[in-house]
Amino acid sequence: MSRQRQVLVVDHSGRGHATVDLFVRTNDDVVVHYVPGCAAVEQERIRTWPRISLDRPEPFVAYAREHDVDLVYVSNPVTVAAGFVDAFRTAGFRVVGPDRRAARIESSKVEAKELFRRYGIPSPEHVSFDDVEAALAYVRRCPYQVVVKTDGMSAGNGAFVCDDAEEAAAAVRSIMVDRRFGDAGDRIVVERRYFGREVSFFALVDGERYLTLPMSLDYPKSDDGNRGVDSAGMGALSPHPLETPELVEKLERTLLEPVMRCISEERLDYTGVIYLGCMLVDGEPLLLEINARMGDPEAEVVFPRIESDFVDLCDAMVDRRLDGRPVELNDTSFCTISITQGPTGSGLPGWPYGDHDRGHPVKGIERVDPSQCRLFVGQATVLPGKGLTTDGGRVAQVCGFDDTMPGAVENAYANVGHLEFEGIRYRTDIGRILPWDDGPATKEA
Repeated sequence: MSRQRQVLVVDHSGRGHATVDLFVRTNDDVVVHYVPGCAAVEQERIRTWPRISLDRPEPFVAYAREHDVDLVYVSNPVTVAAGFVDAFRTAGFRVVGPDRRAARIESSKVEAKELFRRYGIPSPEHVSFDDVEAALAYVRRCPYQVVVKTDGMSAGNGAFVCDDAEEAAAAVRSIMVDRRFGDAGDRIVVERRYFGREVSFFALVDGERYLTLPMSLDYPKSDDGNRGVDSAGMGALSPHPLETPELVEKLERTLLEPVMRCISEERLDYTGVIYLGCMLVDGEPLLLEINARMGDPEAEVVFPRIESDFVDLCDAMVDRRLDGRPVELNDTSFCTISITQGPTGSGLPGWPYGDHDRGHPVKGIERVDPSQCRLFVGQATVLPGKGLTTDGGRVAQVCGFDDTMPGAVENAYANVGHLEFEGIRYRTDIGRILPWDDGPATKEA
């Protein structure tokens, strides 16, 4: 009997749970070490180790050695930016993920924008600043609406879509004066604001070649009716309602192929998922940003659609032989709802508005119907005497599925209703409206 493959996934999120589920679902001969993971992830052939912190790579490398890991998959954005991939490669492991230099395509928006310009990738016009007074003067006189972003990574909450100069100035002060995002706000990018239809476009990359994955539709606004603040994602759908072979071809030709040329010519050591955050403006694509890993909650609706052996795909990326093989997909529709830690009696505003509580017991998990829904555990933990408890902003993803998108949406919300904890909060219109209008999410474009 051949030895079971031992895979280490570095993450702690709903994306991480969806990733380890993909490994074990598509390969019957793999054991996945989800580190630190969450002890509430109780699936066959998945091991978690919550006692390791994500702040440095050395304990992860030691864990991989101790457990004879033969493949490492780094999917947490902070660890990608911090050079965990470099540490594993130096230690001799087969690892999927971009190294620290390649991850700058996400971890510095200023550097990414320069690459977009150099390789002719269409992107919103922008100006960058490291001086707060110069930034304030610019946004006050700018003749158009803007988006103000941190240069560095800010857990998906560092972009401010502004309606007027007053909002833009407040965003600049929040980032650069109040230091809401710490060092990530040492520099900012001020982009021209465009109005269009957003598309999350993904591919697997081996450094030279790519395989496209299904698109998804993200809901970044915090409140019903697409109002409130921008967040790391309140829910997502896949398939995307606008996805067609013609759109895929246009996005490949206009955005992905120039990005791949950039990766090659800049000699970036990039393997794994690349995530292009796009906007269609009058039918033409703009590249808003690149994420150097899979998104969250996008992973929760895209990864369940994959039927191909993901261990085999990862081996192909490591060995630089991603040679155009098709990715096998199912025809199921998925809708995920982010269950977040909202305001409680403590007076904290809750995620994504600001600080939030932790440690509230989550009830009702046993009532989630696996024939209608998947529950992907995110920022949660298991405490003695309390069981599963909240431990961050996006506690879990309730991912409904069905043959049709309306059915997937209804299954998601039917199961959301089973969950309870103090301050539970979620949008009630994911999949019921589109992020750009008030129409039904399944309408024809």
